[in-house]
Amino acid sequence: MESELDLLLGRAINSLPKLEILVHFLREGSDVRSPAEIGVRLRRPTGEVTTALEELAHAGLVDRFTLGTGRHVLYGARNDTYVQQLLQVLYTRYQDLGARRQLLQRALGQSGDDSGS
Repeated sequence: MESELDLLLGRAINSLPKLEILVHFLREGSDVRSPAEIGVRLRRPTGEVTTALEELAHAGLVDRFTLGTGRHVLYGARNDTYVQQLLQVLYTRYQDLGARRQLLQRALGQSGDDSGS
């Protein structure tokens, strides 16, 4: 499970907004929200959140719901046991301060080597 998470961190969870959105869904549970609502909670612009959510939905990490004629789009935690287990490993890492630092560095595209900073 750790190796799968490392793969996801390199490919799908490759930005800070994506990491924050996944942690948000893990904290908040199965609520379905609009990009604007998520943006307010994370203090991020709606456009940035929408882009991150679309990419996470494409990667199969969040669910996308279209209401009515497609004008309203909502997102929620993926209702899949494997994905939930994988994201729980992510959340466990995120709660540990040392591991959180590494996650943030990966999401920001940094190697984690402080010697060159």
